[in-house]
Amino acid sequence: MSLLNELYEAISRYPPAIEARDAVQELLEINPLDDNAMAWRLAYTKDTVIPPSSSIPEVPLLRAARAISEDPDAAKRDARILRNIQQQNGSSSPCDKHIPDLEARVAGRLTTVTRVPPPGSARAVARLMEANPDRALDIAVRDLTDMSRWLRSSGCQPATLDNNTIREALAKRVRALVSALLEKLQRYGSSALMRVEHEVLQRRYICSETMYGDPLSDIQRANFWVSEDGYAWDMNELAQALKSNDGVLRNPLSRQLFTTADIHAILQHPLGSGLAAMQIEQSQLSQGVRSNTMEQLETLAEILLADISDDQVASRQAVDDFLAYVATLPQPEQKVIDVLQVPAKDRHTGQPFDTSMGEFVRDAQGHRLCFHKTGDLIGQAARYLRQRS
Repeated sequence: MSLLNELYEAISRYPPAIEARDAVQELLEINPLDDNAMAWRLAYTKDTVIPPSSSIPEVPLLRAARAISEDPDAAKRDARILRNIQQQNGSSSPCDKHIPDLEARVAGRLTTVTRVPPPGSARAVARLMEANPDRALDIAVRDLTDMSRWLRSSGCQPATLDNNTIREALAKRVRALVSALLEKLQRYGSSALMRVEHEVLQRRYICSETMYGDPLSDIQRANFWVSEDGYAWDMNELAQALKSNDGVLRNPLSRQLFTTADIHAILQHPLGSGLAAMQIEQSQLSQGVRSNTMEQLETLAEILLADISDDQVASRQAVDDFLAYVATLPQPEQKVIDVLQVPAKDRHTGQPFDTSMGEFVRDAQGHRLCFHKTGDLIGQAARYLRQRS
């Protein structure tokens, strides 16, 4: 009885690898001259010297890997074979390091096998961007995408990590990246974060489509931009809209002026760089108005705001007189009245005015706009020009 117990114990500790020999025999029946199968058969023969570990092929491992999706049961069998061989031989082989991963894949624990490597240093990414300036944006996007995947992996953070926490970590990464970049490439840091928020974190925006009605997902990566007020833009469409509005940097959808940071980002973008010249022109126009013209604007505003009569004869006469006066001005000064858009808002609604002084006065003359609203704009325009003179 003692002998039998020892025998059972030996069998349990050192399985005879019958399944392994069966698998090798199957291979030999398919191809009797297969060198790999021959080597494995030699490894299972007790009266034969076991080949060096470097010469042992990985046939069962490869077959098991292929069988994971095709035949999970066969994959489990081959994984068990490999484990038995490892225990029986007591020596390492090239496939030993893969056995735990194979077993994990068979058991469905993919995250255990597919480990996401931690991100490299921000300085190394900055050097790569500086060495490849044409691909700087794609490099930064790839870095932030890899970091978001690493943050979500089970090996470093909880799987329930929310998007806000990930975004904060990515923003910190961007600050480190920008500090290591040359000044001319620093804008790619924030641009890459916008794109990763859109492509990876699936951020929602105030608008769900572009101004032309296309889905936001159709915007090319190089043209995608997000303003601080939460609107997503196709920079090609936005630049065209701003140019048609004489270069006034106002949100075409909300009618609010862009923030200083947004204006800087728009002018730095390759598609928005042409707007800088239009901004200079607007600034120069505001300085090309004589004092007498400012007085005419102030007088017009006072009459329009004070006239509460039913027929509004005084307002109509004031508008006609002002347009007659403008006709006598030199061409450059007429252009100021017709083109310059001052930063003014409707005092009742708070909505920004989006046309020039000349357009407002002509709309009032044609009864397309009320005289009081026209007086509101003209009064603010006169004060703005006084401050700029």
